[in-house]
Amino acid sequence: MLHKFLSTLAVGLALMIGSVHGHSWIACTDYLEENGADWNPDLCRAFPRDGHRFVPKTGLFGRDTGYDYHPNENTPCKTMPSATAYNKEHPMAVYYPGQKIILAHPTKNHVADVRCTNKFIPDNLNKIYRSGKLDTPQPTKDPKLSEFRSNQVFDLGISPFGNDISDERTRTYPKTGFQNAPKFCDNPDKALATYTMILPAMSPGRYTFMWAWGFNSVQDLYSTCWEVDIVASKAARDQVLRDREPSTSDPDGEGTVTPAIPVTPGRRSTVAANAVDGMWNTWGSWQTCSRPCGGGIQRRIRRCNNPQPRNNGAPCVGSRVETRACNTQECSPTSMTDIVLTEKWNTGSNGHINLQTPRPSGDWRVVVRFPCSAERINFWNAIEDERILSEASQPGEYWLIQPEPWMQDKAYIGFSAEFPSCTGELEASNIVTEIQLL
Repeated sequence: MLHKFLSTLAVGLALMIGSVHGHSWIACTDYLEENGADWNPDLCRAFPRDGHRFVPKTGLFGRDTGYDYHPNENTPCKTMPSATAYNKEHPMAVYYPGQKIILAHPTKNHVADVRCTNKFIPDNLNKIYRSGKLDTPQPTKDPKLSEFRSNQVFDLGISPFGNDISDERTRTYPKTGFQNAPKFCDNPDKALATYTMILPAMSPGRYTFMWAWGFNSVQDLYSTCWEVDIVASKAARDQVLRDREPSTSDPDGEGTVTPAIPVTPGRRSTVAANAVDGMWNTWGSWQTCSRPCGGGIQRRIRRCNNPQPRNNGAPCVGSRVETRACNTQECSPTSMTDIVLTEKWNTGSNGHINLQTPRPSGDWRVVVRFPCSAERINFWNAIEDERILSEASQPGEYWLIQPEPWMQDKAYIGFSAEFPSCTGELEASNIVTEIQLL
């Protein structure tokens, strides 16, 4: 079938032509769910440097805020250390030797999973490095990149990708490396991915940690930095956490959070006389509908922090997530040219290209024309028709095909794009799509 041939050709040409753009960052430096599927800000106990600016706890997980960073020898971290790098809501990490540590990051479309991308998305290095023990609690500069890389804390491995990997392996989780995201295909741009590491023996004190991710190669690095207080034992760590009021639980081997002292919901433990039971805060805003038409789902969450349980007080009773149906109207049979922008910012947007029902018979492709060329763009539920390499096309024009049956079952083609050369926010009315029969 022509579609199948084109998909194979597309992959081969992509590998011969060169690398693709990548970007991501660490969003949480002490997460409480191993191999987690859905981001839950209440499970994040510590944040990277300047997290309140770039990955705020109440913000949209995975939103591009300029936090992705290519390190260089003299400036290995996105921002310099400062007295304002952490606050009460975004505290510094505290670890103890032997602790199982979960790091959380957004996928940003960079997972090899044949259900929604392909098996060729690379992953070449995932490591945690550290500085020497800091001479002062408040450093003003970072070591050089080479100094970080001479002090490896943990090798997080790499994810399977490439022609020798079976389709089944790409869609099997958990994975080592960057691509450990069980719900990647639900939201390729903003799905939760996690790493797991065991902290080796380290002398107590304050350090700067650096995450290094090699996307296209071990030289194509991205970094995120954060300060860590290393303490001697779990008891010492728990005392710090109790002063901050978060959970002192740690993830167990099954990826769940095990309470340090079990408490029956709705009943106060008799261990502490000054126990405080948890109470729910107000519901947050409804999230974006999962589908533009044909019936989708919206979610909203509430947090058990009004107040949080303290001193073995009872947890909140009931669900933290509420759902409702949305966009229940039928999809228009002529909706091929309909564009839904699910998120906009000054230099780019995320969106859906709605697909008509029934689809055209025979072989066809979707042509989408943006008003200017994209610096970085990713599509899902479709791949680019690489014959564009040998035929004339306009700047900002992309030719898309759906060679796999699972793609053809989708109601839309999704995209995430950066357009720094466009003036102002991109509008749906400035994007043109059409079907071309082949």
